[in-house]
Amino acid sequence: MNLKSSCLKECKIILDGRELTYTLRKSSRKSIGISIDKYGKITVAVPNKVSEAYVKEVLRKKSSWIIGKITGIEASAQNFSPKVFNEGEIYPYLGKMYCLKLIEDNQLKRPGIRLGKESLEIYYKAPKEPELLRDTLKQWYVSKFISLLEERIGFYSKLIGVAPGRVTVREQKTRWGSCSSKGNLNFNWKLILAPIEVVDYVIVHELCHMKELNHSTKFWSLVGSICPKYMEYRKWLKENGNNLSLE
Repeated sequence: MNLKSSCLKECKIILDGRELTYTLRKSSRKSIGISIDKYGKITVAVPNKVSEAYVKEVLRKKSSWIIGKITGIEASAQNFSPKVFNEGEIYPYLGKMYCLKLIEDNQLKRPGIRLGKESLEIYYKAPKEPELLRDTLKQWYVSKFISLLEERIGFYSKLIGVAPGRVTVREQKTRWGSCSSKGNLNFNWKLILAPIEVVDYVIVHELCHMKELNHSTKFWSLVGSICPKYMEYRKWLKENGNNLSLE
């Protein structure tokens, strides 16, 4: 949905003695939603008729959660070490952590990837170029994700009784999947870094939207009938989604 600029407003509030800036977004939605992205940016989405005074009241009631979330993000940023593709770095694949192993092979025309029992091996031609290795690894992840999607969508679509249209794979900052009114599905390739149960949950979530294009009780009941622990996997994504990255 495209929103006019007049629907967005930068506001400030003091919570626990700390001044925070948040983006107030008004639309035709029916409830209030508070989101904090991986950079600590706060967005408050509210119905058009809700007053700013009421919004601030809601934020104060949620102050412990908001401050805790911001503090956690700041702490992670301080401990953050960018990937430089050195031997021994850790990379996830379907929820399991693998130790990076670099193998120089000057006979190669382009880098290659091999997944071992405990290691993720990258074969490369000297000199080592981190950006080239990053692109190679990303392409490998994407290709693995596409193959996994074909298998899992085929399995779950039969259980749910739907026939998806076009399926695309993209890289998005905040969305893990989406379903259009025409039944076209979109998934974030970074899901390949998460446990398979979490991947399955997102796939089931989007396939269920083909029957219920909303988040009603009926929709969640359908999701739960296929994926009983969906709340656990949904929580996992909220808590760990920011870490699914090659950065």
